[in-house]
Amino acid sequence: MIKQETHHLKLIIAGIVSMALMAACLTGFIVSAAAGNGVNTDASSSHRVWNLGAISMNHSSYLDGVWKLDFRSASEGFVKEQDMVIEDSGTQLLYADISCGTVPEGATLVLWLVQGDVVKSIDVTGLSEPLAYPLDVFENGKIHVRLQINGVENTVSEISIQ
Repeated sequence: MIKQETHHLKLIIAGIVSMALMAACLTGFIVSAAAGNGVNTDASSSHRVWNLGAISMNHSSYLDGVWKLDFRSASEGFVKEQDMVIEDSGTQLLYADISCGTVPEGATLVLWLVQGDVVKSIDVTGLSEPLAYPLDVFENGKIHVRLQINGVENTVSEISIQ
């Protein structure tokens, strides 16, 4: 009989080391997020907004300059964002057709428009007709369009710049 050694020992050790590194990275991310270090949650910020909560969503798309967002519910203060482009701020408008199916007492849905130091917020919780918002205070170029969800549910929205 010939004794055969397994050659899988190196692979097993590499797998254990990889799992330990992944666990350390995940732990570091969770601790950093819990401490709030480096995680931007301010909807009025000109930088990317990170969410620590969750959203139960049916559909989100951005095609041909139209952002469609359809969600059931989200964590309090959850911010969903889409970058859009203003080509002519003097003549273009932001159009928002938003309907909130369920609005508990005190719940709101806030539309944020952020470009550099210019920040505008609009409460769009109870829109009875589509919103046409002038963009003349902004410059041509990229603009952050954000929806801050504060308790509303079953919401359907369609937002565009025309």
